[in-house]
Amino acid sequence: MLDESRIGRTFEKSTLSLSRTQFVIVCSAFVANLVFIPSVSHFVRSGTWGGGVAGMSWQLPDPQESILGVSVSSYTLITCHAAAALLLAAALFSQFVLARRGVRSPRLVAVHRAMGPVILCTLLPAFLIFALALSLWVIDTPFNRVMFTLLPVMIVFAIVRALIGLRRGDRDLHADSMFLAFILLEAAPIYRIVMFVFARLGGQVLAPNGEPVDAGALLRTVIVLAVLALGFWSCHRLRRNLLPMAIIAGVLVGALAFLPWSLDGAPA
Repeated sequence: MLDESRIGRTFEKSTLSLSRTQFVIVCSAFVANLVFIPSVSHFVRSGTWGGGVAGMSWQLPDPQESILGVSVSSYTLITCHAAAALLLAAALFSQFVLARRGVRSPRLVAVHRAMGPVILCTLLPAFLIFALALSLWVIDTPFNRVMFTLLPVMIVFAIVRALIGLRRGDRDLHADSMFLAFILLEAAPIYRIVMFVFARLGGQVLAPNGEPVDAGALLRTVIVLAVLALGFWSCHRLRRNLLPMAIIAGVLVGALAFLPWSLDGAPA
């Protein structure tokens, strides 16, 4: 069990050790969720996610999936995933705000501590269930499946790492791990922005088999690694956080080396 009194004293003495650059990145990443407004609007009107981009309709090739013998609508999974991810992002962003120096008070510290178990026991599991369901059952192409599965797995890694930091009273490790988890969670709007730019440059958002092109997952991962490196460098803790970045980069390199992929398609 965590020593809550010791944790409380740790956080009362100071704030989460985010640099100003890290906090700006967190705020910018959260605001980036506005990129989903057109998709949400399209979903409300038509009941499907996406829309016409680059001459192709964003329709899933398999609207129904069999998950452990149960038939589930792919669009329902996407809707639940989007809602769970947004709620988790909002909760984590609130935690960053509550932990900022200058706004902290005993009451806010108590709210920050109370939100932790709620996130761990409800919002995080819900996100993981729907994220893994999408990446393992709805996404069929090898490269995209691996890169989309990597995100929720690494978010769990980051949360566990943050809890270890909390238990040790290491607020730097806790802050950096939560920064890692949040940026990985916000890879979704980064991905959407990448694909929007890709489409504007003349690329196809969907491959002929209906899957998102592999370029999106590739460029998204590179951008996320760059953002993480900037954030950790800004607080002079880049070396300490090389392991999770190396894992992400290693999976990317392995996927590029051993799986079929294409910059303008998504091989089956």
